[in-house]
Amino acid sequence: MKKPTLQEALVYGGIVILVCAVFQSWHAIVSFLGIVLTAIVPLVLGSAIAYVIAIPTRFFERHFLPNSDSSIVAGIRRPVSLAITVILALLGLALLSSTLIPALIDTVSMVQRNGRDFIEGVIQLPLLQPIRPTVEDFLDGDLVQGLQNMDLSGAVKGVFGGTVGSITTQVFSVVSALMTTFFGIMFSFILLTDTTDMGNKTMQTMTVYLGDKRVERIALVMGVADSTFHNFIVRQFIEALILGTVGTAVLLVLGFPYALGVGALLGIMALVPIVGYPVGLVVGTFMVVISNVWIALAYAIVVALAQMLEATFLLPHVGDPRTVLPPVWVTVAVTIGGGVAGFAGMLVAIPVASTIRQLTLLDMRRRQRLDEGA
Repeated sequence: MKKPTLQEALVYGGIVILVCAVFQSWHAIVSFLGIVLTAIVPLVLGSAIAYVIAIPTRFFERHFLPNSDSSIVAGIRRPVSLAITVILALLGLALLSSTLIPALIDTVSMVQRNGRDFIEGVIQLPLLQPIRPTVEDFLDGDLVQGLQNMDLSGAVKGVFGGTVGSITTQVFSVVSALMTTFFGIMFSFILLTDTTDMGNKTMQTMTVYLGDKRVERIALVMGVADSTFHNFIVRQFIEALILGTVGTAVLLVLGFPYALGVGALLGIMALVPIVGYPVGLVVGTFMVVISNVWIALAYAIVVALAQMLEATFLLPHVGDPRTVLPPVWVTVAVTIGGGVAGFAGMLVAIPVASTIRQLTLLDMRRRQRLDEGA
């Protein structure tokens, strides 16, 4: 057996010392990492906001006098497109806070008032007699009683309610969240309005220190990820907008008084991949069936038909079809993402899995070409 050289022995000894030091200082390292993560949250948030805002901005840029060769048009194309996007985003937030959320609260309050009586009436049917005791025990449980007694309007309006200590805690929490959001928005604004060509300069710096080949690989990964996330966000937004609009429209036509709240719930839930739409449809149908069974049946049929039509004829033509995952991949990705990071993991699981799949396919083709060339 070959004896290690002095240099190798020093390297191995250094690794052992480093591992021991990590174990000895594990709590301090975790605390330090927590501080670092807390510090970069505004940057991550700002980058995410900038990325989302850049999607419609690029769309408006492509359609803002695309055939014009004027230098003036070229100079104002991006600022005007960004201004249109920001205005639309602010209008959307205003609509959400002033109309959709209050309508959704009213709808949920209606379910709180009438849902128990409806369920108790339904379980009296002879067909449901075997499950009647189980349902009655559930209705008398702490969960249902807590939901029924919850004051949603008070919970939304009373953010600062409670004792002096809780008020102080809540004030600091709210201020911290507001500051994080503020700096995140400011950082996103800096990224969106940057005129220093920061992207190309960053790539040039990386090329100097990492080399051309590594930078090419990084650029490939970033390009595939950008295409995948872009298409995913656009598809989910289109699906949520269509389903929310269709759900609201059919209920308005049929005269349901809480149409806007049910439609808002369906649209918001449809933003969540895979599970959002069916959960939103079931919950919305239950909200409607409390008042009118026939309206609920018509609502469920029309919304389900709209979802099948858009999934068959519209969404396959949105963006790059190569970024669409097979159903098995989608199920696995959402399951793993939800188990690892909860709701946030479910949101990003599909584009992350699609990125990995695209990169794997590209690498397989590259290896096959190398094998054929050899």
